[in-house]
Amino acid sequence: MWRQAERSLFITLLVVAAVIVPASAAFAAAPANDEESGATEVTQVPFTETIDTADATASGPRFCSNSGSVFYRFTPATDLRIQVDTIGSDYDTTLAIYTRDADGKIVKDSRKCNDDRFGLASGLRVRASAGLTYYFQVGTCCGNDQDGGGELAVTVTEVTDEPLEFTIDVTDPGTFDPATGIATISGTVTCTKRSIVGFEGLLRQLREGMFVARGYAYAYTVCTPGVPGSWTNEVDTETGIAFGAGSALFRTWYMFAADGFHEYVEQDGTDTTIQLVAG
Repeated sequence: MWRQAERSLFITLLVVAAVIVPASAAFAAAPANDEESGATEVTQVPFTETIDTADATASGPRFCSNSGSVFYRFTPATDLRIQVDTIGSDYDTTLAIYTRDADGKIVKDSRKCNDDRFGLASGLRVRASAGLTYYFQVGTCCGNDQDGGGELAVTVTEVTDEPLEFTIDVTDPGTFDPATGIATISGTVTCTKRSIVGFEGLLRQLREGMFVARGYAYAYTVCTPGVPGSWTNEVDTETGIAFGAGSALFRTWYMFAADGFHEYVEQDGTDTTIQLVAG
């Protein structure tokens, strides 16, 4: 369910106005890893970095999409299987992985490309060989020559054969806004593989012994093994009865985790009673 459905094609006619820029105007600097020669070195796994790619340019190999591209390189000390993804980025990314031979030419069979593995985020897996340098090129979708991206999040993790398992917990107490009657619930997730973890359900509260405040609850978050993720969900009532102080039933219809590649796991829903306090 996490692979994006077929993209609708919109054709927009753009009227471009000519703008005269004074010769003295300063241009924003591109990221330090804007070109492959300045690729950021991934020295250990797991690795994560968030950078601003708004001024990245279209440099690098001409496959996948290198519009607004930045580069990373990784040379593992031992053989291992890795996952590279852009989950958490605030723009539509593309991702390429490739190697070069002794003459500096790209090894054609090494090229891998991806777009929209996790919604608009990209992801690839590769069996990395010790001593071989792998280049990761992150570009801006989708095949145009426009420069620039946004806030990019790049994560590299090791992939294991361990089955995908996860937990979802809710924090007690939750809160409600006395002015609006909207409740806010939150919690944490854990997992055995980097994945998207979430739930669908409802929050229900009996008010004054006879009135029901009830609202749909849905949330998902990124989970990395060993690093508990957090989720927050605002729940507005569907019955016209506001949430307030006291106990409430948090009911999940189902809970799920998806690694974006081969595994999608669901768990049965649960009922948890929590307190709501003014916040």
